[in-house]
Amino acid sequence: MISLIIPVYKSSQTLKECLDAVYSSTYKEFEVIVVSDSSPDDSVAIAKQYQCEIIELPQNKGPSFARNKGAQTAKGKILFFIDSDVIIKKDAIDYLNNKFVSNEVNAIQGIYSHDPSYSNLATQYQQSFYCYYTWQKKKLYTSTLVTNCFAIRKNIFDQLKGFNTNIKNATCEDEEFGYTLIDNGYKILISRELNVEHRVNYSIIQFIKRNFKMYIETMKSYLRNKTYIRKTQQTNYSKVLMGIPVIGSIMMVLFLIVFYPNNINWYVFLILNITFLLLNLGFINFVRQTKGLVKALGAILICYLDVFLMLLGVIYGSFNYFFGRKY
Repeated sequence: MISLIIPVYKSSQTLKECLDAVYSSTYKEFEVIVVSDSSPDDSVAIAKQYQCEIIELPQNKGPSFARNKGAQTAKGKILFFIDSDVIIKKDAIDYLNNKFVSNEVNAIQGIYSHDPSYSNLATQYQQSFYCYYTWQKKKLYTSTLVTNCFAIRKNIFDQLKGFNTNIKNATCEDEEFGYTLIDNGYKILISRELNVEHRVNYSIIQFIKRNFKMYIETMKSYLRNKTYIRKTQQTNYSKVLMGIPVIGSIMMVLFLIVFYPNNINWYVFLILNITFLLLNLGFINFVRQTKGLVKALGAILICYLDVFLMLLGVIYGSFNYFFGRKY
């Protein structure tokens, strides 16, 4: 028995397609637990059209609490967490069943497929970022867990007490749990066969709000758990992290140009921008090769924005942690 756990909150636009894909699976020994995190839309009504167990939380407590609640109810030995905007393949559950036959496999990270092309540049950038940086092809195990599509043995999940329910929003709860897994000696296998489609469409405003909130909470998590050193040691993110002080320097020099324009400041500004572009050249070329030149040019602009949001998130998150709230 494999237990699929799907937390829902304002998921009515994607939940039906998500459940249709689940119930089209070739492997039938599974249960589906839909946990409504006090969702105000008709997500529960949609879920009731399927043979799944539905848990309705009386108040919104966040995805960590919802996933943990689903795990407590689960009867399967394998927990398979997917998001309500994720579309799995027909053989996904069968694939997991076969993989967990091996005692050496304890946790599996599925990935977003990079096949879909998104019209919105911010959405395409985010999906390409995951595929290029988070799940690099040369990596066998992930050090940054993403619960979009994630499976784990139930006894291990219970042993580690699940996700941190003090984290109320969908921000860093999965990465934090991933570090807990690794610290307890478990490896998280990246499965490129377990790739799913992501039904998402971020506007630029949604992208800014989402990522800024995520970077603030992630920085606070690094400070709480002292995992910031570990993050800097993850080679797949090294160029992204190097870009943060470069963006900070670009903003400082731009300020000087506005108030003290001279040739030296312009030269420094040019050099810093060239440095930033070189740091992101591999990613930009990846987008160009897979999604075309127009998307690659758009990715450059979003890349500047995203790393700037990282800088703000580091500053605001640190300030908030030391002088305000730990969560």
